[in-house]
Amino acid sequence: MKQIEFMIDKLPTILSALPVTLKILGFSVGIAFVLGMILTYAKVCENKIIRTIASIYISFMRGTPMIVQLLLAFIGIPLILSNLQINTSNWNNILYAIIAFSMNEAAFFAEIFRSAYLDIDKGQIEAGKSIGMTKFQIFRRIIFPQSAAKALPNTTNMIIELMKNTSLGIAIGVADVMGMAKQISYNNYGIGQTETFIAAGIIYWIMGSIMFAISHNVTLRLNRCNDSSLIIEKASYTTQ
Repeated sequence: MKQIEFMIDKLPTILSALPVTLKILGFSVGIAFVLGMILTYAKVCENKIIRTIASIYISFMRGTPMIVQLLLAFIGIPLILSNLQINTSNWNNILYAIIAFSMNEAAFFAEIFRSAYLDIDKGQIEAGKSIGMTKFQIFRRIIFPQSAAKALPNTTNMIIELMKNTSLGIAIGVADVMGMAKQISYNNYGIGQTETFIAAGIIYWIMGSIMFAISHNVTLRLNRCNDSSLIIEKASYTTQ
């Protein structure tokens, strides 16, 4: 069929933009992870003001459309920085996408991390203290392994969601997978437009499936290693 032949013919061109999508995804996830950890600490700390500020930020980021946040970053950041005499005319649009996506994803990560932390049996933490473990050892041996296993499935879902949302970069001219598909459609005056976007959709689908498979296997491994009694037992040996 001509449609399939057209898709196969355009697929390499669309794939040439995959590094841009992966770059946006990788930097956004990395930054969001750090910000998410900070927000998690802010949400569970005892300072009411810090908790309130974190709660407002998370509520806004989770409660407004991603496209709105992306456009605010694209329009608002240059406007703010221009008042500070900082020139952003040579900034790549990819940078605005990374800023918007990472700030949004951090809010979701924070709630996932917080839920995973609160779900840990606090008796294990007390047991760790009773055998002389330091705070760092408790975090490394008890809190982190169990929190990671609990948070990984939801975190993966959010990363896959972000991977799909990177396609919104088309709104600010980012030449990622979706941006390249649009460019191909434009260059062909709309001919084969459906086939082009189906090819792009298949690429996103394959990436999401790979991410899910990796996450599933890692989660199974973490759960097998996170038997509560074994964690405390191993931890006690390390402190002796």
